[in-house]
Amino acid sequence: MAPEYAMRGYLTDNAYVYSFGIVALEIVSGKSNTNYRPKQECVHLLDWAYVLHEQGILMELVDPSLGSNYSVMNMLNLALLCTNQSPTLRPCMSSVVSMLEGKIAVQAQTIKLDRMNPDMIFKAFEML
Repeated sequence: MAPEYAMRGYLTDNAYVYSFGIVALEIVSGKSNTNYRPKQECVHLLDWAYVLHEQGILMELVDPSLGSNYSVMNMLNLALLCTNQSPTLRPCMSSVVSMLEGKIAVQAQTIKLDRMNPDMIFKAFEML
């Protein structure tokens, strides 16, 4: 569920793009977003993906049966792009499809977590 909908009840045009990003993460990792909690401070799979991305070891999230190749990393980067907390920073679905088809490059985003807040890493879920 997109953060803007979960927190404020706003259903934006890009809420489905967020959902696609979560499903893509689940497929590539082989883990459920809501049932996977590798560390106490991580609330969901997406939290863990952000931590690994910031540490430069995002490939550790990948299901070993998929191996490690360029397309897997592209899918991870696309999933992170689609799950941006701000709906205005998510790509539109037609751009997502173009990225999947290889017509346009997947834009890797820079994610910086707020380590000053020990309560939660993924601040979009503070209100839940």
